[in-house]
Amino acid sequence: MSVDAERAGNGIRAFISAADWDGLGTSGVRRVFRPGDQLCRQGDSGDHVFVLLAGAVKVVRSEAAGGQAVLTVRYAGDIIGDIAAIDGGQRSASVSALTVLTCRLLHGPDFRRFLERREVAAGFTRYAFSRLRESDSQRTELAVLPVLQRVARALVRLHVAAAIDPGRTTIDLPQQDLAELIGASRNAVVLALGVLRAERLIDTGRRCITIVDAGGLRRRANG
Repeated sequence: MSVDAERAGNGIRAFISAADWDGLGTSGVRRVFRPGDQLCRQGDSGDHVFVLLAGAVKVVRSEAAGGQAVLTVRYAGDIIGDIAAIDGGQRSASVSALTVLTCRLLHGPDFRRFLERREVAAGFTRYAFSRLRESDSQRTELAVLPVLQRVARALVRLHVAAAIDPGRTTIDLPQQDLAELIGASRNAVVLALGVLRAERLIDTGRRCITIVDAGGLRRRANG
């Protein structure tokens, strides 16, 4: 499956009606975050939910010993903060914007009322399972794909999620974070980025990567 097909229709919007998605996408308060802005912090209380309309975020978990890992990336159509909103627990990870991000901020009670409708609850359950399947797919990529292809796939997904300029997208993603995201060493990621830069598919700057040729990068990602 191509990267485009993999991302198409992703998120809760693929599992609920268009009317319900439109209602969710116009509920609450509209918020815009710049790359690097933090949406929520691990360990904090709070039951508000972020409905991602455009852009992408990274989800990072830290350990008491001082280490941290990028767990996943979420994109337009996804929901962030739903677990804490449902079970009342603390935030299990920190979330920050990777690209310019547009979202709706919903209070927990409003989100829980939204889930009370049987057809919405069924769609949300399928969405939750889809996130588990996506995690399984990403683990498979880590096991079988070369680093260069994993880097290209990650960058294409981020480019598609940004949905701002069809030609160029700048992503606020340090090389170490990209390495953690795809399960590779930083040195291996640096080498892969060098290949993509030499092929004029990307450009790199301080703590950021710019997609220059999205079509060429997509071909690299699909092998």
